[in-house]
Amino acid sequence: MMMKWTAAIGLSAIIILSGCSLLDEANNTLTYATDMTDFLNETQQFATDVPALLESAASNPNIVGDVQTQFESMQQDIDFMQEIEVPAAAEGIHGKVLDYSVQLETGISDALVKLENGVVDPAAIFKNTELLQTIQELQDLRMNIEQLGQ
Repeated sequence: MMMKWTAAIGLSAIIILSGCSLLDEANNTLTYATDMTDFLNETQQFATDVPALLESAASNPNIVGDVQTQFESMQQDIDFMQEIEVPAAAEGIHGKVLDYSVQLETGISDALVKLENGVVDPAAIFKNTELLQTIQELQDLRMNIEQLGQ
């Protein structure tokens, strides 16, 4: 009789612990989806704001520092995203996000070098580069990421 109780208690503990593990994974996936959606929102806002800011900087050199700050802030967002904890359910999509984030980071580094060298031409820095394309490719992943949170 004691053996049956011990086995029942052990089995119950396994079921409860595996349930907790599933709950933790679901919470991690939801957190990941939320963080990644925030990151995508930031990249979209960056793509919207920076071209106009570059246009202004072309005629007003005093705001070049603001442009640099925008690029540096985006770099920080990328760094944060690259360090995020990735749940098992998101590993495939996160690999794609990482690939695009490396491209985006390279484009931002190139843009910062151009700005430091006095180039403030929006076409040379933003429009005729892969930055916009990379941001669009990241945005194309949005639906897949948002589905993780559901």
